Formats: sequence, C-alpha cells, structure tokens
Amino acid sequence: MRFWPPLGKFLLAVALLVVSLVATSPIIPLAVFVIGMALLFRSTRFRFPKVIRLALLDALIIFLFGTLIIALVTAEGSTIWSATFAGISLRITDAGLNLAMMVFLRALAGVSVMLFFATSTPIPHFACALRQMRIPRYIIELVILVYRYSFLLFEQLEVMYVAAHCRLGFRGVRNKFRTTGKLAVGLFIRSLEVADRSQIALYCRNFKGDFPSFRPPARMTAFWMLLPLVAFLSLYLLNHVVVNWPLNGWW
Repeated sequence: MRFWPPLGKFLLAVALLVVSLVATSPIIPLAVFVIGMALLFRSTRFRFPKVIRLALLDALIIFLFGTLIIALVTAEGSTIWSATFAGISLRITDAGLNLAMMVFLRALAGVSVMLFFATSTPIPHFACALRQMRIPRYIIELVILVYRYSFLLFEQLEVMYVAAHCRLGFRGVRNKFRTTGKLAVGLFIRSLEVADRSQIALYCRNFKGDFPSFRPPARMTAFWMLLPLVAFLSLYLLNHVVVNWPLNGWW
C-alpha cells in the first residue's frame, strides 16, 4: 500500500475521521473502524513491533476507563443501573451509556484509520503529500526532522537507562526519582548536542530545507480524488438513513 498516492491516502483517512466525528449514529464509527481494520490488515497483516502492541493495549485501557467515567458522570436520561459503594452513589443512565459508546467507537475508529495511514506511508511520501497541499516548507522540514531525530534520542535514552540500571540507580523509591530527574536533564543536554551536530551535518550536505525522494510516490489521480468524497458522502447518507429509520417505519 505504500505505492498508493500518499495524498490520496491522507484525504481518505481525513474523510473517514471527519465522518466518524460528525455522525450521530454508532453504526458509522463502527463502520469506519471495520474499514480501518481492513486497510490495516492489508498494510501490516497485524504484525506490529512489541512496543506498538504495548502502546495499543495501553490506549485501549485508557479508552475503557475514559468511557466508564463518561457513563458515570452523565446525569441526563433515565437510570439503567445504580449502586452504592463505600457511601458513594454510582449511576449510569441511557444517555450516558450512549455517549460513552459513541466516544469509545470514535476512538477505536480514529486509531485504526491513523494506524492504516501511518503504517503504509513512509515519511518522505508524507512530506510529498504535504507539499502537494501547499503546506509551508518550514513546517514540512520540522515534521521530518522531528521524526528522524526522535529515534536518536530514544536510542540515547535507552543507553542512559541501561547504564543507570546497571549502577542500581533505580533501587528504592528515592533513587528512582533522583535517577529519573538526572536522566531527564541528561537527555535534554544530549538533545541540544545532537541538534548542533545535526545542523552542521545538514549544512555540509548543502541542505536547503528540501528532502528529495529517490523513489517518488505515485501521483494523485482522479480516482483518489473521488474516493474520499464518495466514502464521506456514502457514510454520511448511511448515518442519515439509520437515524431516520424509526421515523419512516422501516425498523
């Protein structure tokens, strides 16, 4: 899928995200989630690095806790469940449950769509899509530099963490806080050093703010211009039909 036009994939992802946010029926975010998971399976076959799997699991736990809080704090609507724990009255209403379900489905849909785009679009191709959208050059430069040099900082942080762990720097609560503070300061100083050396290296290579791609991505076609629009309109009309279904006597 990396040979698909990057701007077309970006517009498709934006169209799916927007229609998921503006929809009033939970069926539309669920449909966007299914589309995003199908595209993600085609892109990666669900083979993720371990750190990505842990990040997705963490995000899912956050989604669940967030939706539970939304369901508990929403007071509108009729009560469908109530209980008292340690003197605290808990109550879930139908409106709170519907809102929590919408937020949860929209979050899942957004993650699946963004992962589809991120796993199928190399950063030079994404820069090409930004140039086609007439994004200012300095913003594109910042995006690419932050992406590329963040891996160097992660590598430096890993080396510093292993060194501190070998010196028993995380033994005890007090040492943990002290070592974590020293790691943060050290990483900040290393980032300044890396920025200085990288700037000199870029100037030595006659860097002028452009990142040329030796294998240009596919060009934008009429099909990829119409596909995001068709996807948005189809899902939006489906939302309109589903919302008005009981009024028409079809349900």
